[in-house]
Amino acid sequence: MTVLEVDQIDGMGKSQEGRQLLFLISDHLDWEQEGEHLLVLQEKINAYLTFIESAQYAEHYPDEQFNEFVIEIHFLHTPTKKCEEFLAIVGQQLQPFHISIAVE
Repeated sequence: MTVLEVDQIDGMGKSQEGRQLLFLISDHLDWEQEGEHLLVLQEKINAYLTFIESAQYAEHYPDEQFNEFVIEIHFLHTPTKKCEEFLAIVGQQLQPFHISIAVE
């Protein structure tokens, strides 16, 4: 699965301590169409937020209580400055909800 498949979770798993639920976004796109790429990434992140907010993860982890959620984005191509700025803003907005963005 990839960033283009907005209706799919690319990957999900618990942290070693079991307190965090980790989500994977696999982004293989280059940055030639930066604006479109950012829109696709925003749409994918929004889909993950809906998944988290609606607690759909409980279908996979019915007996687990998570303190924090981490969306890890794995880029094939180095993110642009605009992408880094976008992710920093999104990360700040999500902090009160115990959701963070990590770039790998």
